[in-house]
Amino acid sequence: MSESILNTLKDEHRHSEEIMLQIEQSKDVVQKKELYLQLKEDLLAHMEGEERTLYAHLIDDVHDEEAEEVALQAEDEHQEARDLMSKLDNMGIETVGWETTFKELKKCIIKHVEEEESALFAEAKEDFSKEELMEFGDEFNEVKQHLS
Repeated sequence: MSESILNTLKDEHRHSEEIMLQIEQSKDVVQKKELYLQLKEDLLAHMEGEERTLYAHLIDDVHDEEAEEVALQAEDEHQEARDLMSKLDNMGIETVGWETTFKELKKCIIKHVEEEESALFAEAKEDFSKEELMEFGDEFNEVKQHLS
């Protein structure tokens, strides 16, 4: 059953926020590492899906400077998150530096989600019909399936 891409993205945002909270609260290094690896896998697929579907439609189909600007800004934020995850991958999870960098990643993700769910989602609702947003939801799910 089709669902608007915006609803799907919101659900995934809440799921990622929950995993980040679990990582912060975990005292078990093995569990923390497993949670982080799950978060990373989820985020990478989510970001790739957004970029190939919703962001691409905002950049390529709308022909509106504001739509393109919010999508490109979101892509820049994704790259920042990817860079932080790469940094985390090269650190020991039990180090103080890992915790500090993880907090930076969490802050980056939360800021991105807030901006995306306000500015970018508003732009998408303005520029696309409900039917198109449903189609983008299907496209998003297909992209993610091909990544796994």
